[in-house]
Amino acid sequence: MTRRSARAPLHKGKTGEASSLVSSRLRTLGVVLLCGKVALIPLFFDRTADVPFSVAKALLSHALAYVLLGVLVALAIRFGRSFLTRSPLHVAVLTFLGVNAIASVFAVDPQLAFYGTHPRMLGLGTIADGVILYFAFVLLVRTRREALAVGSSILASSVIVLIYATLQLAERDPFEWNVSGSVRPFSTLGQTTSLAEYLAVLFIGALALAAFGLTLRRAFRVGVIVFALALFAGLLATQTRSALLGVVTGGALLLALVWTGHPDRRTRLATIGGALAAAVGLAAVLLLTPLGARVLSTVDLSVSAEGDGSTGPRLEQSADVRLAFYRMALGIVRERPIFGYGPDNFVIGVPTYRTAAEPFEVQQSLETSAHGWLSQIAATSGLVGLGAFLAMVIAALVLTVRAGFRPVAWLGAGMLAAFLGAGLTTVDELGTGWLFWTGLGTIGVVTSRPWPSDTSASESRPRGRGPADYTQGQRLLSNVGYVVVALTVLLALTTWNALDASHSAQASLQARLAGRNQQAIDLALRATNADPRRAAYWDTLGLAYVGGDRVTDAVAAFRRASDLAPYDFRYSGDLARAYAQAFQKGDRSASQPARDVAERVVKVDPNNPLTHLTRAVVMQVTGDLPEGLRSAERALELDQSHNRDIFLTATQVLIGLGRPADGVEMARRGIAVIPDPRNQLPLRVELARGLALNGQIIEALKEIDALLAIQPGYAPAQQLRTQIQAGVVR
Repeated sequence: MTRRSARAPLHKGKTGEASSLVSSRLRTLGVVLLCGKVALIPLFFDRTADVPFSVAKALLSHALAYVLLGVLVALAIRFGRSFLTRSPLHVAVLTFLGVNAIASVFAVDPQLAFYGTHPRMLGLGTIADGVILYFAFVLLVRTRREALAVGSSILASSVIVLIYATLQLAERDPFEWNVSGSVRPFSTLGQTTSLAEYLAVLFIGALALAAFGLTLRRAFRVGVIVFALALFAGLLATQTRSALLGVVTGGALLLALVWTGHPDRRTRLATIGGALAAAVGLAAVLLLTPLGARVLSTVDLSVSAEGDGSTGPRLEQSADVRLAFYRMALGIVRERPIFGYGPDNFVIGVPTYRTAAEPFEVQQSLETSAHGWLSQIAATSGLVGLGAFLAMVIAALVLTVRAGFRPVAWLGAGMLAAFLGAGLTTVDELGTGWLFWTGLGTIGVVTSRPWPSDTSASESRPRGRGPADYTQGQRLLSNVGYVVVALTVLLALTTWNALDASHSAQASLQARLAGRNQQAIDLALRATNADPRRAAYWDTLGLAYVGGDRVTDAVAAFRRASDLAPYDFRYSGDLARAYAQAFQKGDRSASQPARDVAERVVKVDPNNPLTHLTRAVVMQVTGDLPEGLRSAERALELDQSHNRDIFLTATQVLIGLGRPADGVEMARRGIAVIPDPRNQLPLRVELARGLALNGQIIEALKEIDALLAIQPGYAPAQQLRTQIQAGVVR
């Protein structure tokens, strides 16, 4: 088989029609942007942003997508039909975009559907970003050299990802994070599961390149194989089970393609040996690695930890958490089966479908992901959206099979299958979502066909027009295209406002923690001015106002946050507490609003212990102690985290009701389950108070002495001892 030229076209079209397009500088710019996008999105993060990974990646990705769209439109204007291709896959991709646009219009929260949740940024804008990436692959990549450039960009980027993961494993991370990557690295992706999915997809892609890259030199092929093994080693280090599922699905599809479509009979027979080797390797992973141990422990058959002697199968904790989110997604689909809640609106359904018996991680969280593409798409785009998504996948695989032995298409299909396998139980992230569109685009590059026409509008001269007129017309079209690109560059620059808002919000938090209250307020105001649609920024502003003792302003900021995200118990909780603080400062008119908000937050999220804690605090402050005790007891029933504040509030309410003995018992109950002595300090103060009010003065003073031994000079304990000695304990 002869070696094909690096400049050989990937599309099967007429050379005359494509010659000027292939040499177009504008198209070359588009290819450069495409290479930059696939290389930078996995790598980019910003530690000065309030959400360092997803926000930074999303804003960069959207900015590049704007310019890529401008390039595509400009080339379509300049070259007309000769630039376009046709494929059933194009129709499926556009249908999926259209369905999500409709779902956004009819979403529970349309603004959230268009822009996405702040921590995840997976609204309609990001879906459109993926569609643009698909068409950039299909329409811009025209030669084998360009395909190699894009592939090399992806692999070069992954080298840096692996290096950073290695540094984390070696405890040499140059950055400080709130979690350690020394056991399960997260690298530049920000989440361990996302890193594992990324490595699984690239591992399959690298294997396919080594196996089907007919024009590769032997040394380069061996290098790709070695690199694939490095990717797999990184995958094992993440200890992520879903990644193995991605490897299995991607590998199985490649083996099936070889067996059914490879022209060489010896290669087809070799797939049997390949399958056996893969099975042996998988068995070794399951038996000899920590990842295998996690896989084998997914279903536990041991005696129940509850002590009831049960030996029935039970899911491991993280698997049980995923099942909880799948149940929530199913509830959303039953409620709104056609178009779902809207893109990235899964978070709204969490409070509605949270039960009183959820796993610990689910009980108090406000999860933004359904932990898998199947559940996520069904919940956010409905059955219509899920059907459109599956139509894209099916169309891609059918086109791959029909195309016969097309190594590039097989590579794309393997990556697509690996992504779907790993993503079935993995949190969806912008840092990995581009891999799906890359797989589709890779298939589309080699299976799409030129637009049917006898002559190209851009290459043939219309009758009645001279060469000068024709050249002038083409120059005009080119100038219009450049104007379009310039406009999209300006549009891309607008993403700076969102990034500046993220920076300002994070800086406000740091200033508030450092006691620089006015600076915290100024920075939070800057964040809300730059991006007023984000509830998180208004909440940051409210907290800054609280730090500056501007309670009235804090109430207004928290109210804005609560209005933007009424489903988020945190913002409503902050609003209720701000009203309660205003009441404590003498504003008697704040009592009823505080109670109203507290009642509302419990109604919105009835099975969350923190909403009941909020109501208990408000009722305590406003003087309704019986209702405060009722909410505190309900919070304790729901709580699985041994939340100190719940025990603290319950103790204070019991003491306030004139039941100091019960308050002492409650405080001791909390101290018994809170392991960190420093976290027990406020509760120990209330224990001493309850003892004193119960007439146990000596025991109360001993408790204070024990408390001060833990933290000498603790002011509340010293004040209480003074009150006890003066006989004025309250």
